[in-house]
Formats: sequence, structure tokens, C-alpha cells
Amino acid sequence: MIIAMVLLRYDVLIRALCILGVGLVGFPLSGHSCTTAVISGRATVDGRPILWKNRDFSSAPHNEVALFNDGNFRVVAVVNAGSRSSIWMGVNEVGLCIENSLSKDLADESSNSGPANGGFMKLVLQTCATIKDVEALLEKTNESGRKTTSNFGVIDARGGAGIFEAGPTHFKFFDANDSQVAPRGYIVRSNFATTAHNLPPDPDPAELVEIYSADRFSRACQIIEAAGGKNGIDVTFVLQQMARDMADKSGQPIPGSINARNEPLPAEINTANTISRTTTVAAAVFHGVKQDEDPRLTTMWAVLGDPKFSIAVPCWATMNEIADPLEDPRGGELGEIARSLRDWSLTFDRHGVITAGLPGIWQDIWPLEQSLVAETNQHRNQWLQSVFSDDQLTDLHLRLAARAMVAMEVELQQARDAAIRGDFAVSSTTREAPVRVAIYDHSPGTANGPKNLLSFLTINNGFDARRVSPEDIRQGVLSDIDVLIMPGGSGSSQAEHLKVEGRKAICDFVDQGGGYVGICAGSYLASSHYEWSLGLINARVWDRAHWARGNGQVRMLLSETGQRALANEGKMLDVYYGQGPLLIPGNNPHLPPYEVLASYGTEIATKGAPRTAMLGTHAIIRASFGKGRVICFSPHPETKTGPNHIMSSSVLWAADKK
Repeated sequence: MIIAMVLLRYDVLIRALCILGVGLVGFPLSGHSCTTAVISGRATVDGRPILWKNRDFSSAPHNEVALFNDGNFRVVAVVNAGSRSSIWMGVNEVGLCIENSLSKDLADESSNSGPANGGFMKLVLQTCATIKDVEALLEKTNESGRKTTSNFGVIDARGGAGIFEAGPTHFKFFDANDSQVAPRGYIVRSNFATTAHNLPPDPDPAELVEIYSADRFSRACQIIEAAGGKNGIDVTFVLQQMARDMADKSGQPIPGSINARNEPLPAEINTANTISRTTTVAAAVFHGVKQDEDPRLTTMWAVLGDPKFSIAVPCWATMNEIADPLEDPRGGELGEIARSLRDWSLTFDRHGVITAGLPGIWQDIWPLEQSLVAETNQHRNQWLQSVFSDDQLTDLHLRLAARAMVAMEVELQQARDAAIRGDFAVSSTTREAPVRVAIYDHSPGTANGPKNLLSFLTINNGFDARRVSPEDIRQGVLSDIDVLIMPGGSGSSQAEHLKVEGRKAICDFVDQGGGYVGICAGSYLASSHYEWSLGLINARVWDRAHWARGNGQVRMLLSETGQRALANEGKMLDVYYGQGPLLIPGNNPHLPPYEVLASYGTEIATKGAPRTAMLGTHAIIRASFGKGRVICFSPHPETKTGPNHIMSSSVLWAADKK
């Protein structure tokens, strides 16, 4: 049996520790096992440099974002919670960014004084404006002494980008803008220095077999190389494809993870060789500016906690304050929630993660993060062309941090409820491949329907569910899907967003054997009633003039077939109604008649709707379409109050599963 742990440590919810079974063993110490990359404007989408670091340091699990205003320059940085003596990744007001990866092979016995890695980075950000200034500081401290053993990644507001390999009394700079040093415009480092092993600046991964962390170095190069060969690299790519990458020692992405989404996740993942590991405590992606652009717009995307369980928030050095979810001497609350989610998902030996909860978290968090990045880029592009204030930077930071916090609170609440139900006490035994489910969503990740569906259509319950957009459908995403769910909202709006190409793609998908599940608006869309309807099922809408008849609980009467098909023991079932279609048989001669699974036994009749009009109309119907299957729900069984089980049964039927 796998042990599930829930640790709730934040002020909004109670502080509790729930351990099922026996106690947990200690967390393995792995030191500063970080992975970093500096990507020059030569390899990015917009020509501006990007700097990235995953921070792996299990001895400092609590991190926060801090402002420094006691040096030559104002600084915002990720630090150990409650400490201001060192900085582990940050940016200053003149656009200089720095981060590091530990390389003990740079150590020597010549210096026992001066700043160490974190102290040196604080000194850099508070006193240096450019990469040339950093080089001058290194030359000065070669003589006065320092205790650095790191690869320091840097970018500045003049387009500079590179890495310093710096020991206590020596250093070497590798320029990412130099085609001789970085042929493809980027430099990657993990926990070794090329100068310590007499390697070229851009070493062949095949030469690094015996070197610690070579697997992470090789994997990061592989990811960037693939992206650079297409349309270039952007912030979203680095945040999601790199910071969250999980691959095996050979460099193959773990099935079901971010870089292999169309495959089922294994029940457990050992993260010993992955970029995103169980010891990853934070990450940062810095988005620079071009020369002559306002350096204040250099953006630090801070991810507190394990990126697999967290969300990035934009920060700027000249902000007036840090958002509360990111700043706390015990650890920024965003990071602490991510830590709770991660701890709950750890395997018993804490060297890997149990994956049962990951798909639901990813389906919620990643689209929201993409929305935050898109909104930030929109403001950045406007401000690059006009005057802006530090107050505007602060307001955007606070607002986006609040959105991220709300999303993380929801994830923790859902995890708590799942743990109490025992949803994640699963074994590692091989199971049948899950049903691949696409849930339509044209909102920016805010719609409740997809969120509710993702809470129970989980890997543990036999489903691999994810959101898809209208553009995804037009681009052919349904070719890798078993069932499409069109949830509530507005059927006409869904049709408009899908456009002709998207509506045709859905019809072709079902005709060729795919499953379609419509809920409320999705049933309006599937019907044969409106000009914009898909015509998947031979149903019309009764009393369409009073479609807005109100919301509330209603009782359905299940047919005998409905009881069997929906795995429900009783004939009566209460469900939430939200102005869904009152379904009746249609008159399309090209479609077969549908089968009635449930009818309405009670009704909602407000807003001028006539009484008794709803009674006896059909609430749940199903039929075939070509080689595929269609099932339509007028009400909302996917809400948090259920009955969720009839939705799960319907998805299995639509996928032609028992």
C-alpha cells in the first residue's frame, strides 16, 4: 500500500498532518543539485534573452520572494525563507539577472574568506549594472577572496547573456552571444564545470558519462535544441517544458508528463534523473529586455515550491511591495501549498512521486499560468512602447499573485478531500490504459465545469482527462482522444468559438468512432434543433422560448436501462439543473432515434416559464452516430454535489468501455 500524506500549512485552512499507515522516513539530502540555462536573443522568439534555474536544495525547502533596497540598486530575488544574507536567483532595477548551479569541482583550498555563492549573488545584484561589471567584481575578488564554487548564469539589459564558471580565485566567462562558444545561442549547466574537466564550452553529452548531473545537462540541451529548431524559445516553453520536465536517464520523457502528454502516466515516477525532482524547491525564469528598452521591465517569473505542483508569478525589481502569497519568513504561502501537495504525493521512500493527483493539478494550474504569462506579455509590450509607473508594475504583480493563490487554495482543498476519501491510496500494479478524455474550455481556465470534471475524471479512476481549446480541436487534437466532453456554458457561444472547422472536426471525430458527452450547453450543441447545432443526436428542444427557466435541484426518473447504464441502484436521482435543454425526439430522417435514460420528475419554472412544461421531458438521452456514441445531459451531474458517478459511467459508455 502506498502511504498518502496531506500536510496543510497555511493560514486559510487548518494546520493538520494526515498520515495513512506507518510513519515516513527521512528526506534524502542531495545538496544544491540545480539545473540552469541561459538563452540569448539569438534563440528566443522575441530576440530578448531568457535565464532559467530549477533550484534543488532539500535542506532549504522553504523559500520566499524578497525586495532589497539597501544597496546601489533595488533588487527582487528568491531567498531562503526568513533570510536576507544570500540570494539564490534575482534581478535588479537596471535589468541585471543572476542565478547559479553548484559545481564543487571548482573548489580549491586557496580561499576561506569572502562571499560564498548566495552572498556573492547578492553583492552582484546590489552593485553591478552589466555583465562587464560582474566580470570586474570577479577579478577584484580573485585577489580579496571569495568562497564561490558555481556556474553563475547572467543576462543584462544590453542583450548580454552568458555563464561564469567561478571558483574561489579563478573564473571563466562563456558568452551565449558568441557563435564559437554557443553555436545555437544557448548554454546549459548542471552541477559540473567544463573548465574543471578540460571540456569544450559546448560539450558533447556523450563525453559526460562519468560526470555527476550529466543526465540533466543532456536533457536540458535536448529540450532547448528541439524548440530552437522550430519557432524559437519563449517564457511559457521554459516554465512548462523545461522546469517541469521529467525524463529517464536515457533522456526519454516519462509517459504522461509535460513532454509526453498523450501517453498514460505510470503509477509512480522516480525522479533521481529528472530535471524536475522531489528535491526541487523553487524555480525562476527571467525574461530580459533589448538594449535601449526600459530595464525595469526585466521580469522574474518566480515559482515557489516544486514546479510540478506550483504556479509562476511575475515580479519586478522596482515594485513597491511583494504580494503576500510570495513573502513569509516561514515560506511564501504559494510555495508552502505546493510543498504540501508534493509531500502528499511522495512515495514512501521519498525518492519519487505518486502520480494519481498530478493530472488534475496540471489541468488546473498550467492553463492559468499560460493566461498569466499572456496577460503579462501584453502589458510588457504596451509598456515597452509607452510610459509606465512602478505602481502599475506593483498592481499587476499583486493581482496576478492573488489569482495564483486562489487557484492553489482550490488545489489544496481538492487534495484534502481526495485524501479523506482515500482516492490516492493506490498500488503500483499495472492497470488498463485510461480513457483519454478531452474537456472543451474556451475560458481562460476559470470555467467551473471543466474544473469539476477534472476533480473525478482522474488517472486513479481510469481517466486521462485534460482541457482542450477550440483552436486545439481545429488543429486535430481529437485524433488522440477517446471521448470529448462539451460542458455547460452557452451552446451558441461554443459553436461560435469552434467555427465551422471545429464543428466539422467534432462531427468527423464521432462519426469515425469517438465518444461525445454533452452537458447542458453541450447538449444544446449536439441537438438537431438550431442552425449552429452539430446534429449528432435526433433531439429537439421543448419550450425553447423559456430556455432561461431558472436554476436549482430537480429529481430525475431513471428508466431501467438508465439505471443499468448509469450504474445507479435507485430509480430516482436528484441533480442540479441550470437551464439545460428540455429534450424531446427530433424529426431528422438521417439520424436514428435516441434511447431515454432519464426524464424529469420535478421541474424549475421561474422567469415566466410555464408550469408542467418541464415534467416528463427527457433529461438524459443517448444514441449512436456513425461509428461513435453520443450521450447528452440536460442537467449538471458533474457539480461538486454530484451525482458524479453517472457522469463517469457515461464517459465509459461513450468510450465503448464496460
